[in-house]
Amino acid sequence: MTQSSLGPALESGVNLLRGLTRRRSAVAEAHRTADAWATAHPSFAAQLVASPRPGSPLVDYDLLIDDPSGGTIMLGVQADEGASWLVDHATHWAASRLLTVDGTPVSVSEAMLMLRSLTRPGLSPQDELVRFCLLRNAAAKEQVSLDEIQAVADSFRRRRGLAGGDAMKEWLDRMGLSAEAFHDHMAASARDHKFRARMREELGPGYLDRHRGQFARVWAAWVLSEEPIDVADLHGSLEDRWDLQLTKARTWSGELPAPLCETPVGGGIGPVFHDGRFLTGLITKRQEATADAETLEAAGQAAFDQWLADAATRAQITWHWL
Repeated sequence: MTQSSLGPALESGVNLLRGLTRRRSAVAEAHRTADAWATAHPSFAAQLVASPRPGSPLVDYDLLIDDPSGGTIMLGVQADEGASWLVDHATHWAASRLLTVDGTPVSVSEAMLMLRSLTRPGLSPQDELVRFCLLRNAAAKEQVSLDEIQAVADSFRRRRGLAGGDAMKEWLDRMGLSAEAFHDHMAASARDHKFRARMREELGPGYLDRHRGQFARVWAAWVLSEEPIDVADLHGSLEDRWDLQLTKARTWSGELPAPLCETPVGGGIGPVFHDGRFLTGLITKRQEATADAETLEAAGQAAFDQWLADAATRAQITWHWL
């Protein structure tokens, strides 16, 4: 592509944007239309960015295309809706965007909704939002039915105790969401669930083959305490001790505290200093990993978490508050 060919490209891109329906319910169709345009114009490496307006059924679109002299050109079309530019600009995508990851934007209101359900241990809110963006972007083309969307919405309401219509309306008002925006959020969540399940199923067997040691079933007991405790004390009673955290579990070997992972059956370790306290533990039973449904599910989840972590290291991330 040369500078001289930019004129037709810009005109065609503007016509594309003008033809898109700017309703939340039409975003998926807009992406399909833009994908077809990009396929017909491969030299432009075009990407459509959809930015729903907070608390509004409207969506703003921008089209990113390659600049032959280097960099990226962004095309945007703002319809004349009878409001001055200064007023309308207050609801433009840039006014409410928190971050963008590989072209997928997240508004402040969307981030607030996301953070209510993101609870990955060991990750900061910023890291969780980046992973959420990567998942949302990867799952965007998943096809979901109304029944699948309804199932996700029902599960969402049950988890939050939103049993009736009044409770649901009160929650929507408190979150500043319209019913249409909530439906769009549930549709996106359904696509996320479907993509995640498919990836876990695809990645799980290979991950298990490469990491069998992590998925042996172990029966173990360990204690974290302010003062050292001997292994022999784990066979007796600790009822007179209150400065400790005792765990007895059947778990995967990869989920044990690190100092306990290599302990043989019947053996114990400790007290050793770990995570700011003293750790003492023992292993009572071990079963080597087998490719049963439970193990494949756990391996699939670990594989998907690794896929997200790797994608996060490669992602182009822009925080708009900086």
